[in-house]
Amino acid sequence: MGTPRRIALIDIARTIALGAMVIFHFTYDLEMFGFAPRGTMASREWVVFSWTIAGSFIFLSGVSLVLAAHGGPIQPRKYIKRLAMIGLAAIAVTAGTYVSVGSAFVRFGILHLMFMASIFGLLVLHRPFWLTGLIGAAILAIPYATNWPFLGSAYWLWLGKSMQLPPMVDYAPLIPWLGVFLLGMAAGQLATRLGMWVWVAGLIDANTRWAKIASWPGQHSLAVYLIHQPVLFGSVYAARLLLG
Repeated sequence: MGTPRRIALIDIARTIALGAMVIFHFTYDLEMFGFAPRGTMASREWVVFSWTIAGSFIFLSGVSLVLAAHGGPIQPRKYIKRLAMIGLAAIAVTAGTYVSVGSAFVRFGILHLMFMASIFGLLVLHRPFWLTGLIGAAILAIPYATNWPFLGSAYWLWLGKSMQLPPMVDYAPLIPWLGVFLLGMAAGQLATRLGMWVWVAGLIDANTRWAKIASWPGQHSLAVYLIHQPVLFGSVYAARLLLG
């Protein structure tokens, strides 16, 4: 019995993460335009919330990469097209935030990370789950295990070891976030090894109306990611103008 490359449970989990992201960015915009107290987003609760959201997306992306290769090889043309879309979206985010927030623009955010992780993930796609998980755990441990002063320049901020970070509205360096992506891959590889995908696919009937509705945002996560913040930002900005 074949397993679909899209599973409702994973798409719905991604939809939930998108909903959390919308809440986070809406609150961020409220603070920016004075509708929420200054310092709200710097509180520990909101910082942990943002890490949870980012981690959920990145982990699920690792799982999805493994799932895309389940039951047949990845189609190179389709995968390159997807990579190109993520790369162009990352450039658009950098350009858009440079215009909207100036020096705090996104230099290496979650889409930049996804682009790099999607390439690196191919190197371990057909490796044992324990090896992928071990590499992921090691990358997560690097910030606590070692310090590399020669990588302290802002030029290395994409790697995650820079000590000279400019202000940025989003930042997701390879260290440690690539580790989360690889742990997601390891989870997917373990599910493949144990033959669990058919069982996971059967947990939620993807043909029901509610499942289709709940899955739709998760199936179009890149588009939702790119569109939601301009809409939220513009709406809160318009409210500020109307209220003086």
